[in-house]
Amino acid sequence: MRNGKSVLRSVVKGLFLPVCLIFALQAAVSRVISIPERDIPIPELRQLPSEAGKWKAGPEQTLERNVAEYLKPDDYVLRDYVNESAGSSINLFVAYFKSLQNAWGPHSPSVCLPGSGWLVSSSKVESIQVPGRAERIPVNEFTLEKSGQHIFVVYWYQNDRNVWTEEIQAKMRLLPDLIRYRRSDVSLVRLVTPMRGALGAHQLEDCIAFTRLIFPSLVERFQTTR
Repeated sequence: MRNGKSVLRSVVKGLFLPVCLIFALQAAVSRVISIPERDIPIPELRQLPSEAGKWKAGPEQTLERNVAEYLKPDDYVLRDYVNESAGSSINLFVAYFKSLQNAWGPHSPSVCLPGSGWLVSSSKVESIQVPGRAERIPVNEFTLEKSGQHIFVVYWYQNDRNVWTEEIQAKMRLLPDLIRYRRSDVSLVRLVTPMRGALGAHQLEDCIAFTRLIFPSLVERFQTTR
């Protein structure tokens, strides 16, 4: 378990360092339009529960200063959750961006991870049934390797209105959300866990189980921004 946690810390530290691509559509829209937005509160993500089932959170972590200045999230939480009985650990990172009109917004792990030297072994979009929601939510599932380390990554984008998997969808929703809701907030939710074994079946099960546990709390946090 100790080795897994040290690998996880090393992996997570490297995830934030690369410079990620900026979508031209967002830049173009932000130059053309300027719609006043509602002054909504931030979701106070550090109020997410420190326990989720058998998973318990360790100390709060902070982004390195240069990374925080580059990403410029309006709110974020970064912490490790450990399931001692299963010997498993998951790093949770949630970054909230209040407006996409004057900010880059979240950067896709599918771009950032390969940019920092991780090789994608497999990737797919799956759907997960979560509590309190009739329809299943879509998530990205990636397995990656670097210097003999293997990780499993699950991520999606979320606000109080939708859940989706592609970064560009946030840009496509920008103008409709501004017109209809007078807001353009978005969050990236990302889980990372070290892989044990080639297939990563346990890591997939861990991430699905953890997603089901934490999702209602995420919904509650994002609803506070209404």
